[in-house]
Amino acid sequence: ARSRKKIAPMRAEQILQWMNKLHNSGDLDVQPDKYTFNTVIHAWAKSGGKKSATKAQQLLNNMHVMYQQGNSLAKPDTITYNVVINAWAKSGGKGAAKETEKLLAKMHTLHEGGDPDVKPNVVTYGAVIDSYAKSGEQGAAARADQLLANMIQMHQMDPIKNADLRPNTYVFNTVINCWAKSKDHDAASKAEEMLVAMGRLHASGIPSLKPDAFTYTAVIDAWAKSGYRGAATRADQLLDKMEAKYLAGDVDLKPNTFTYNAVINALAKSGEAGAAARAE
Repeated sequence: ARSRKKIAPMRAEQILQWMNKLHNSGDLDVQPDKYTFNTVIHAWAKSGGKKSATKAQQLLNNMHVMYQQGNSLAKPDTITYNVVINAWAKSGGKGAAKETEKLLAKMHTLHEGGDPDVKPNVVTYGAVIDSYAKSGEQGAAARADQLLANMIQMHQMDPIKNADLRPNTYVFNTVINCWAKSKDHDAASKAEEMLVAMGRLHASGIPSLKPDAFTYTAVIDAWAKSGYRGAATRADQLLDKMEAKYLAGDVDLKPNTFTYNAVINALAKSGEAGAAARAE
């Protein structure tokens, strides 16, 4: 299922269909279960594109039908939904983000209706948010931001029951990246607000929520793209802060090529006095 060849997901699905045919013809030793389906769905998700996402969605629908027809082994779980959501996120097709949100809503409905096997977690939310980051749609960053806020609120309301919704660096980075990619006029300040919030939450006792080099680089990139007066100075200040923290022992904040390129880009675009000298 991890093969990158285009034929791999088609072949995996053929084997799944053959297993089902054998079972239906009386071979009780062979029956597709959720692991079979999840692996085939993963194969489609890996291959990318809208067709693959549609195939993954069809397989999820087939699982629900099989389960209702009596195959309890084919009952979808959180992993199934997460992989299908990831397939839509990777497809980058028009409307893909809306499809991921429909699946997220369905997961909440199933769980609240008493299904213990389908519960959205931080991976689910991360994949839905990522679909907005990849969509390039107007308002995508604001929607990603709102989804993160919803997730945090659910976690805070019941940190034990919703321990699997505990925010982490990846999900925050995905929203920051969404702001950096957006053309919203306040995208850079929104991205930096999130960086500040991460630092505050990490200091308050959430170890899984620590800003890293990607976080800072995405915020610097947001400033570089903003075109605001003073954006280059702000990008430069963030780089200085990163370097100081790294030298003080924070190995996660070592600036990389992308970081330096983002700062140089901000300086090159700025036209500020002394910017060219600073870029050198």
